[in-house]
Amino acid sequence: AAMSSADTLDFVLAELRSGNPAQALVVANNLKQISVALGSKKFLQQLLPEIKLQVTDNAHPDEVAARLATVLGELVDFVADSTDGAPQLLPPLKVLCEYDETAVREAAVASINNICKSKVMTSKLCQDHLMPIIVDGAGGEAGGAAKTGPLADNKDWWAPRVSACGLVATAYAAWDQDTPEHAEKRKKLVETFKSLCLEEMQQNPMVKSAAAARIGDMVDAMAKYAKKAGLTADDAYLSDVGKHGANLSEVYCKLLSDDLDYVKVAAVRSSPAIFSYWPLDSKVGEKFRECAADKSWRVRVAVAEVLADVAGTAKQQPAREADVARSICSTLMVDPEAEVKHAIGERSAAVAQKLGEAFSEAEIFPALRTLVLTLECNVREKLAGVLMDMAAPLGRDRATALILNEGLFAQLCNDENINVRLAVLNKLRGPFLDVVRASGPHQADLFETLRPLAGNAQWRVRHAVLLLVPKLAAVLKADEPDAYEAKVNATFGFKLFFNNENTEEGEKAMQAKYGNNANNGPLQVLPWALDPIAQIRLDYVGACAKIAHVVSGGKQGQDSPGSTWVLEKILPVLVYCCTQKEFKDKYHQRVVLLHGLVALAPMLPQAELEAKLGTVFAMAKETLENGNYVPSLRLMIARDVGKTAPFVSKKCRDGDLIPALQELEKDEDIDVSSFAKDSLNNIAD
Repeated sequence: AAMSSADTLDFVLAELRSGNPAQALVVANNLKQISVALGSKKFLQQLLPEIKLQVTDNAHPDEVAARLATVLGELVDFVADSTDGAPQLLPPLKVLCEYDETAVREAAVASINNICKSKVMTSKLCQDHLMPIIVDGAGGEAGGAAKTGPLADNKDWWAPRVSACGLVATAYAAWDQDTPEHAEKRKKLVETFKSLCLEEMQQNPMVKSAAAARIGDMVDAMAKYAKKAGLTADDAYLSDVGKHGANLSEVYCKLLSDDLDYVKVAAVRSSPAIFSYWPLDSKVGEKFRECAADKSWRVRVAVAEVLADVAGTAKQQPAREADVARSICSTLMVDPEAEVKHAIGERSAAVAQKLGEAFSEAEIFPALRTLVLTLECNVREKLAGVLMDMAAPLGRDRATALILNEGLFAQLCNDENINVRLAVLNKLRGPFLDVVRASGPHQADLFETLRPLAGNAQWRVRHAVLLLVPKLAAVLKADEPDAYEAKVNATFGFKLFFNNENTEEGEKAMQAKYGNNANNGPLQVLPWALDPIAQIRLDYVGACAKIAHVVSGGKQGQDSPGSTWVLEKILPVLVYCCTQKEFKDKYHQRVVLLHGLVALAPMLPQAELEAKLGTVFAMAKETLENGNYVPSLRLMIARDVGKTAPFVSKKCRDGDLIPALQELEKDEDIDVSSFAKDSLNNIAD
């Protein structure tokens, strides 16, 4: 029998009081379900006070405390039907904000912010219950938090003040009226935040670091109020000490001058918010610029990480601010520390997007190219991908000249590091081809580079080329609608279907032409459908379906150009995979026909589809030498063959397809039976 509400409460309380961390963690993980079983009233009146007592007594390890902190923040909507239900969640969270463990504090701060930003918590409730948690003299009851005092005013320990840094911006947003009282409260919060940033109590660097990480949130909250009040949220407004009690740009500059690098790093990472309001060519920007040459490489790395966002915020003097950003970028590009060069290199494309084509060509691309070609660089594969992303900020002409025409693309595609090759090839499926296109003087080199890679000895390279062919076909069709199909067939035909290059003589010619590259190994000239790697065989049919879609111009149907391409080029390969005598016992190879029929069914003439499905139904009945069925084969047929139902005739569906699935439904293998049942249900729907 199900537990009553009272029994559930007794059981949960016993688990929490057991002193067993594992049992307490189970309660924490299931607190949402438990609260629903109890109802909001009993949860708030009986279970929540016990949770607060437990966390106040530090009765549980940090893992349990962190989980409680997270789940309490998720209960705000559940307790919304109770009077002041949401504010009652704050007291235990306030206690958790005082824990030393970072994970616990961060979870508690996130939950308080989540609660106070929810629709349940009005501005008035936040004023009455959140404000007293943070600062003294704010009125209200701090949700019963008076025992240890407000977080920001705690002089005994640093942890509460760290948590206060993450709550001030949310509290500021609650005082959103243009009245003297609200103005005074906002000013009080800004002064409190300044005190936390400068850590005027004990000069604890952890508090300063936490405040530095949140200074952007605070400035955003101030600007949001200004916009709501119809004011201009610019640097002049935000720098008004008389109005706000502090100029946070000055505080930001002091943080950037701190003796400890991790305080400066935290401040640097808040820079995008700062420079949304203060110009980069100001004294504030000069302080940020100095960080690009800071003695600590960690600070310089932080500058590299935010430079793209900072450069994108220029508002007042875009040209002058862009010059400052370019100067910073140039400094970082020639930094003596590899970590700094790698950091700016990994963000080169994003930075280049903000700083213009000419600067990208002259400064960013050469530095990035040098890094990518440096064999000792331990992030070459990542930087190679970034180099391909440079196409968009460079523009078509520059990207084509720098990446394709000068042989860099071919060099990277044949790099000794396979991960570099994959990074470059995978980027061809993204915006790169949209920018440089597949037509023009570079076309021959592009195709000639990709052609041997389609049969590369490394299966991941072959697979990467297979996946990019549909994209290449689509881009080429847009540029050369009359010639694209012939060019795709000529370049990749030997891997898509049977042609003269698959013959013995053709293979010898291909090996003589392409097989002498030490990094590529012997060329595999048979179609991808016959590849020894299962993932390639499976993705082959998907790629063919996409190519057929391109050929048909997005149209489906048995009379479309794509249908002709599939029928003439692809279907013979699928049939070969299933019917060739040498594959009699290679069911993993023969099942390619099934995958192909499912993927290409919309493009196949109905008669052809039904005829080939007969071969699939026959496969389902095949047995091994011991008389048993092939379970994996029957499983795939049971799972997939039903997807062809919309494309066959009623006669085939009722006379062949459904009976075949009904027979599979009787299979002793529960997985086969289950898949067959699901397929039958889908057909019925």
